Amino acid sequence: MLCWLALTSRAGAQQLTNTTADPLPPNSTNETAEGSFFDPFATEKTTVAPKEKTPDPLEPMNRVFFQINDKLYFWVLKPVAKGYNQVAPQPFRTSVRRFFVNVKYPIRVANNFLQGRIKGVGIETARFVVNSTVGLAGFFDPASKWNIEMQPADFNQTLGYYGMPPIIYFDWPFLGPSSVRGTLGTAGDTMLTPWTYIDGLWVSLGVRPYETVNATSLRLGEYESFKQAALDPYVAMRSAYFETQREFIEHRGPGTRESFEP
Repeated sequence: MLCWLALTSRAGAQQLTNTTADPLPPNSTNETAEGSFFDPFATEKTTVAPKEKTPDPLEPMNRVFFQINDKLYFWVLKPVAKGYNQVAPQPFRTSVRRFFVNVKYPIRVANNFLQGRIKGVGIETARFVVNSTVGLAGFFDPASKWNIEMQPADFNQTLGYYGMPPIIYFDWPFLGPSSVRGTLGTAGDTMLTPWTYIDGLWVSLGVRPYETVNATSLRLGEYESFKQAALDPYVAMRSAYFETQREFIEHRGPGTRESFEP
């Protein structure tokens, strides 16, 4: 599954585009592109906080994997998603996305609990019950209309909440942007997804690719716009990943975290 494209769902298309102003061309160093900024017009009382440098010691390998994922998107995922668009109307595809968001309830409720957000556990549970019943297994989202907001949380956030740093950056083939912490977080979340325990290997293997195709069909053009706006798409993607993960950890609480709408 090309989860790497899901950064446009994790970060959102606007956040990805907004981060493309900082990256420098490929020959530039990380220290220059992502280091601190000196303002010669700043007063003594004005300080500019330096950006956290991106730990990417495996950049040459990661760039190769980034190019592999890029080609897989344009040669495989995008054509399949465009064909899917022709046979599945948008309201149906939107409902399918809601269904997948709903079944990821165990990830959100478990990590709310691990972070001590007991109120979040209760709200998330109420949301799941409403959408699973009134919302017909989650294909509709009446809970949002009733102001029962999603309580976003995943295992990556939980590890960050308890102080684990990203350590280093990875750009995994098929999976995309991650880190040591993010990889552990993905493994933990996978253990909480229902299709991990579905009997039948082909059923389990087919669910995630279908989810990816459905999600991509609703976001065609976002990755293309991101690449066009970026001086160096690899650096822009990496910066967007770390920034969105940092914000997700620092600003915990209700919302519509896009990582649950891949």
